[in-house]
Amino acid sequence: MNESIKIDISKVLASKFWDKALTTYGYRKGAFRKALEDLLKKYIGVGEVDWRSLRGSIKSDKSSLELQHRTLVRTD
Repeated sequence: MNESIKIDISKVLASKFWDKALTTYGYRKGAFRKALEDLLKKYIGVGEVDWRSLRGSIKSDKSSLELQHRTLVRTD
């Protein structure tokens, strides 16, 4: 069973996603759907992450919240 999801995003972001999807999955029917499904699978994490091995990996004087904000701002 499939689920439909409708979202409103900026034209610039949508255009970049279309370009990336088509170059990655080819210029054929279903490329956009496959790209979005793969993106969602990565987002929800199809596996377990060993957080303990990552602890202390980033050397910074900023808090985790400040680092997260900095990362999110740079994705545009």
